[in-house]
Amino acid sequence: MKKTLTHIILTVLAIFVAFGCKRTQLDEKDASKSYKKDGIAVNSNPSLTSTIGTNIQEFNELKDAVQEGQRMRINYWRWTNFDPTGFYIPANTTLSINVQQLAGTTLPKLIIGTYYRYMTSQQGDLPHVDPPITQLVAGTNTISSGSYGGMIWIRFTTTGTPASKVKITFNSGHLRVPVFIKNVTTQTDWNTQLTTYTSPDVLLVGDRVYQVYSRTKAQGFQPQDNSGILTTLDRVWDLENQLSGLDGSASQHNVSVHNRILVTETDRPSGLAWAYYYGVYFTSPYVSSFATVKAGTIDGWAIWHEMGHEHQQDVWTWSTLGEVTNNIHALYVERTFGVSPSRLKRDNRWPTAMTYLASIDPTKDFNSTASTPINDPFIRLCMFQQLWLAFGDDFFVQVHKKARTDNPTVSTDAQKMRWFMLAACTITGKNLTNFFNKWALKPGASVYTEIAALGLPQPTVEPSTLNEDNAGLIENGANYKLISAVNNTSLIDVNSHTPVNGTLVSLWSNNSPSTLNQQWKLRNAGNGYFTLKSLTDTTKVLDVTGGVSTNGTQIQVYTSANVNAQKWALSYVGNGYYNLSPACAPNSNLDINGGFSTNGTKVQIWSKNTGNAQKFKLVKQ
Repeated sequence: MKKTLTHIILTVLAIFVAFGCKRTQLDEKDASKSYKKDGIAVNSNPSLTSTIGTNIQEFNELKDAVQEGQRMRINYWRWTNFDPTGFYIPANTTLSINVQQLAGTTLPKLIIGTYYRYMTSQQGDLPHVDPPITQLVAGTNTISSGSYGGMIWIRFTTTGTPASKVKITFNSGHLRVPVFIKNVTTQTDWNTQLTTYTSPDVLLVGDRVYQVYSRTKAQGFQPQDNSGILTTLDRVWDLENQLSGLDGSASQHNVSVHNRILVTETDRPSGLAWAYYYGVYFTSPYVSSFATVKAGTIDGWAIWHEMGHEHQQDVWTWSTLGEVTNNIHALYVERTFGVSPSRLKRDNRWPTAMTYLASIDPTKDFNSTASTPINDPFIRLCMFQQLWLAFGDDFFVQVHKKARTDNPTVSTDAQKMRWFMLAACTITGKNLTNFFNKWALKPGASVYTEIAALGLPQPTVEPSTLNEDNAGLIENGANYKLISAVNNTSLIDVNSHTPVNGTLVSLWSNNSPSTLNQQWKLRNAGNGYFTLKSLTDTTKVLDVTGGVSTNGTQIQVYTSANVNAQKWALSYVGNGYYNLSPACAPNSNLDINGGFSTNGTKVQIWSKNTGNAQKFKLVKQ
């Protein structure tokens, strides 16, 4: 599917990426260390859900978004660093507010208008033009809305140590906006707001996202589960944070205090979607790709892709990867949501990639800008997908983390390629010279000398030979045996051909001929989880006894009930192996007790580790 890539260099750090497309498991064990999983993310308004749209609101000062991006090495973009008030001001109207200093000495700024929402009609189609911004002062502030008006937002950041707090009282000139708050606003209330409040746009508030689009579209989308849609987008953002290694394991791996993103409709007349400072934006025909249930399906690729732009690290995104490394995140979301086959396979990219790899033409170059097959973001993406096929999700987690801990000074393509190639070898513990030669990465011969000096062994399986047809990837709805890595022959077995609720599951040798009590049907349960139905009784599924998270808890089969004890996240760890983590115990994995291979060995959950007792191959039947 055709993509449009436009890079407009505005300043040294201001890079605008335009994107158009027709559409589209790491665990969450450390998520609570770095950001709240439940409720609104860190906002300057600590009581956002209860005070938004009221005349008195308080705001706290937060760290500067640019500094936070630099710490995460996401230097291209700034995450959304302003909060909504729930108000709108019409054109040619005077707004009167009172600002009271509650702590510190600094004061926030007030923004009239939503970034990118009316960039064609009001900003000359230039993404780098800010909406009108006013520095507030203590006491009464009288502000003209100008020729356009718009939603009212508050930005309160500092490059120093945040220490200030204010109370803002809205006196006159403001109008309420229809505001939907995830898991708070009811359908009845939403319908009433859409009828009562006549501002042109609506605001929907999730834990990680602010959605803005026209009230007309909001009315047309009804009735729908807005809380469910916001939950999906929140999960997309969280997943991309997780792949970015923002797990709070060290201070440099904390997620930004601005852990949210604006997702808005734009009035641009053509194109699909773009990412830029403070948010992502979609043309009117494609609003449904983020504002409806499409966001969690094959049609959600565009929002996954644009959010991926907001996670690109400058350390290893050289000039030909502007529309590539963001899709590493999109592919992660895609497989977590159980969309199969992948975008690369659906679009038939692998044959072209494998032909390129087989070429021995000495002039071939991964970064060629000529009209050749490699000059396609999706063919280049295949290189990174092969690294995932070989080494799993954690490879990219560690790349992101190493970019922050190394914090290298890199500016040229050669420097960025060199860093990535050495990092890839160091992280995997493998000499990837052949792999990078096959892809024709050419940062300079000295890099290959440096790789050789590391003294690393060759990979067990050459990554450049892998694709999604030979790497044992899972397929929704298919039947599988779960082969344990403790001996690569024994498997997960139901201890009866006629199980009842509570029948235990254990390790057993592979029956020949095959029996149904050793086969499982994999079904997508949504939001990145799967159920595993026993083929010996398809009313029963793999279940954590009691739904608890205690180490050693036995695995059983139980009647399917759509509960967390029966939902499993499958995390690919490379070489055809997966970890299976239950939703009721996200810090644990399916585990073979003691790593023993004796028939009847207990199957349990245990704290996550990298041992063979927690690795399984899903062998399709």
